[in-house]
Amino acid sequence: MSTPLEKFEQQYAAEVMKVDADEDLLKRLERGIRGLKGVAQSTDTQNDAAWRLEVTESLKALRNQPSKAMVPQDFSRVGSTQANRVLASLEIVETVGNVIDPIVVNEPAPASGDFDFSAYVNENAGTLDLLKHHQIELIKFGVQFGRGAFTMYDLHDHQNPFPIIHGGQEYHGGLDGGVAPHGLSVASAANQLRVAYEHKQSSAQKQRYRENHGDMAQRTAGPLTFSGSGKGQSVIATLGAYAYNAWPLLLDLTDGEVHHLIMIRDDELIYWDNLTPQQAYAKQSEVLLSCATLVNRKLKMTSIPDDLQRPLKKLRALQAVKERM
Repeated sequence: MSTPLEKFEQQYAAEVMKVDADEDLLKRLERGIRGLKGVAQSTDTQNDAAWRLEVTESLKALRNQPSKAMVPQDFSRVGSTQANRVLASLEIVETVGNVIDPIVVNEPAPASGDFDFSAYVNENAGTLDLLKHHQIELIKFGVQFGRGAFTMYDLHDHQNPFPIIHGGQEYHGGLDGGVAPHGLSVASAANQLRVAYEHKQSSAQKQRYRENHGDMAQRTAGPLTFSGSGKGQSVIATLGAYAYNAWPLLLDLTDGEVHHLIMIRDDELIYWDNLTPQQAYAKQSEVLLSCATLVNRKLKMTSIPDDLQRPLKKLRALQAVKERM
């Protein structure tokens, strides 16, 4: 059986193993244990009690510190490597939609236009106009908006609708907007999304904005790709949305010119990258028109087909319920 001093040393060793433990508190704890060792063979009960108090208070302070590993990470700070690891640990396989189920737009299909995101200083400034653009393009494909149909919701100011925890890490964030049944509040629409949007300006668009506003410095510029933080953010946002939504939504990561679509079916995350606007809106309209009940603003997960429920049920386990209350 361990002595009280040995137990203190074991607790100290456990705190040292935490890479984010406060160094000053660790030193204070170490000093207290040394003091206890110094009086262990003596009869100096006053010093013994003082050192025990020092050790006890140091341990208490260390344990009350928030772990850096549990500091919430914003969706936008997640890179593709981290997102890939989360998917692997959830046993969700990435599948290339362009290979297994390519999006072919048959004639005569309506033409779809680009959106000039380079006219805006940042994504937030242009989000409302880009959402209006999405709606116009979807109407061309027969999607109806208004009473008894859908509404395009602006969600970019709706803070943290999808908090999730996985592998000891908490993730916070939301989406820029989406299509949900008409008549809902923003908070309820976030849980009834059928199609969702994550807007991200490409480096080329940012460069064009700078050039058009007098900054002629040349920086690396290119199109929006399904990689890096763009992929990481959209994958984690998709997982978060599935953890709370009533329908397995389709997410569109776009800069208004290039579109990358994501959805989860069974244990597969299917992505279509580098789509044209016409391909993207054709697929989105296909989803929105696939089932008459999608305009039901009180749709429940349990009322949709079992195969569509499966990814939602699996990802419900990620909910950070306490943080959301």
